[in-house]
Amino acid sequence: MILLSAISFWISRAQDKQGPEPVAGLDPELDYVLRDFELQFFDESGLPAINMQAPLLRNDPKLKLGTVEHPVVKLNQAGVVWDLTADMATVTADKEHVQLIGEVQVRRNEPASGNRVEINTREVQIEVTPQTAVTDQPVSIFDGNNRVDAIGLELDMKTKTYTLMQQVKATYAVK
Repeated sequence: MILLSAISFWISRAQDKQGPEPVAGLDPELDYVLRDFELQFFDESGLPAINMQAPLLRNDPKLKLGTVEHPVVKLNQAGVVWDLTADMATVTADKEHVQLIGEVQVRRNEPASGNRVEINTREVQIEVTPQTAVTDQPVSIFDGNNRVDAIGLELDMKTKTYTLMQQVKATYAVK
């Protein structure tokens, strides 16, 4: 009877668990693959700062580089949400340098004002801590009314400013 009670208790405890515990602090020295993953980074106040989701992440410890297929990144700032998507991304082991490759889209949304900007290009290098991005590729920027095309872009996500490098062409909507 005691044995049956112990087995019953053990089975009921196993069923109470909600699933696997989150993995914290993955070792960059390991060779691993994550499927259908989501990473959440928090700011110093404990609020969500960056969220990354993707169907596949591969870590190569020899190259000290993570490769992410079809990443979807959300960067939360005061009053602004940045959404970044790409065909592929690479992330350095220190998680400070991200390269978005392929069809890259960067969207800035300001929910309170309704202002938005969409940037499309083929490759972007992002510096995580200063929140800057740069490309030397053709870029197209659209704010819902106006379109600007150029070659090369330097973007500061903190100040919401950008510099277009060359061959700038703009089409402005007249209201």
